[in-house]
Amino acid sequence: SCAVLNGDDPKLLDWIETSQIAALIADNFAVEDARIQRPEDYKGPRLPIHNKCLFRLGVPLGELWYLEELAGWLSANGRSRFFLTAPPLRLTGAVGSPVTPVATV
Repeated sequence: SCAVLNGDDPKLLDWIETSQIAALIADNFAVEDARIQRPEDYKGPRLPIHNKCLFRLGVPLGELWYLEELAGWLSANGRSRFFLTAPPLRLTGAVGSPVTPVATV
């Protein structure tokens, strides 16, 4: 089991929209829990966070990021924000790409 976000949380979805984040990244295998069981008559998106971020807001998602040193530095310096540069590779037809991220603090 790993910590993943619950896409059915309306407060979380509202925060994603109003916080002006440029990307949503995680240090585990998934940003959003895809195993949530929904009623058969459910009409919403299967992955609400993916839908909101990728399709509605253009906010990229990142998974399996190494964040330990960055989190330690931010905590030690009383910071919670940083400038992220993480250009993807240009891969024709791909739905994801490895990146070489740089956090400027």
